[in-house]
Amino acid sequence: MRVLVFCSLLLMVSLLSVVPAEADTRYVSDQIVITLRRGPGTEYKILKSLPTGAAVEFLEEEDNYLKVRTKDGSEGYVLKQYVTTTLPKAYAIARLEKERAQLQERLAAMAKRAQGWTAEKEELRRQVADVQQAFSSEKGKRARLAKKHETLLEGAKNVSDLLKERDQLKAENEKYAADLAKLRQENDDILRKAIVKWFLAGAGVLFVGWLMGKRSRPRKRAF
Repeated sequence: MRVLVFCSLLLMVSLLSVVPAEADTRYVSDQIVITLRRGPGTEYKILKSLPTGAAVEFLEEEDNYLKVRTKDGSEGYVLKQYVTTTLPKAYAIARLEKERAQLQERLAAMAKRAQGWTAEKEELRRQVADVQQAFSSEKGKRARLAKKHETLLEGAKNVSDLLKERDQLKAENEKYAADLAKLRQENDDILRKAIVKWFLAGAGVLFVGWLMGKRSRPRKRAF
């Protein structure tokens, strides 16, 4: 029996002599508070207390103790029977619930923003309708001016007055043409902005939904 125990201890020492490639994080288990000591025994000075769920980095194992490093850089020894490689379920569930609540808040905020974009979309449609109406009105003005110009050409008796009226009509026509081009540009800009905002809103909601679905999947239990 002693030979078997000695062989088991020898095997454990040989395995522990291999330095792990990555940091081995472990957690304080159960609803307890354990002590971090300077050495592997109760005769060593207590450095600090570690509550349930506290994460520590595993360094090495010595008898019934584990040498660990805390998040603040303190190194010491704790009883290995109170340390586990997995986060206690109560704390894991609490963490997941917190993350889920945060995602729900973000989703609600994005939904609210999407509602605002819907209202803005309706406003943009109204503005587009106004621009189109203004465009039609400008076309009507240009038609009336062209008719007036034709009438003046036919019935004008004074050549000097006719030339003056013609120049005035030409200037007004150029002004209306410039205004029309400006309205068309504003219409294009409004439609482009609306398309971009609709696309971003849809992509944001889809991404958050995907992320929530991924976070909500049950994690595989570590053995």
